[in-house]
Amino acid sequence: MRFPLLLVVLLMSSVLFSQRTERGFGTVHLEKHNFQLNLLLPGFQYEFGLLPNLTVGAEVGLSLATPSEGYSIAPAYRAFSRYYHNLKSRARQGKNVSGNSGNYFSVSFQQFFVEWELFGNLDNEGLDLNFLGVLYGIQRSYGNGFAFGLEAGAGNYFRNRMTGGIGPVFNLRISWNPFLKKKPKGPPGFEQ
Repeated sequence: MRFPLLLVVLLMSSVLFSQRTERGFGTVHLEKHNFQLNLLLPGFQYEFGLLPNLTVGAEVGLSLATPSEGYSIAPAYRAFSRYYHNLKSRARQGKNVSGNSGNYFSVSFQQFFVEWELFGNLDNEGLDLNFLGVLYGIQRSYGNGFAFGLEAGAGNYFRNRMTGGIGPVFNLRISWNPFLKKKPKGPPGFEQ
């Protein structure tokens, strides 16, 4: 009984803190909502600014899986959390931080639907392939709405809760945000 209560208290405090830090109290560097269409492998990504340096998000589209038994380019969805560690220093140096342009550490869960793979050599055992791991990445956004993202790491590939082994992960993203509005001029990193 105590664990669910503690979880609710932690969740409520993070929600209250995230609302308190918006608009004048803190998160001037992260976008509250960041939507991107992936142009390299068709799909889309949504990222939500939760705390001053922390985002959570989801991605749906084609993706590359590289477990030890082979590879697969298949439809997939991914849930992730990113901790951006260099936004303040980028803003101090006058570098762009809009569109969450920065370097980050990420925890990622991804499910690949290998029965619908377009290319690859994985056996379709009737089980989807899952990945849970950690990544390091960079993301750069430009004024015209285009963005570039690169991340790499390692994690556990598994099927139906059975361990499949540790494997690498590599994501390259060239994307476009159709909802990007021109940012007002102001001090570096200033956003409204």
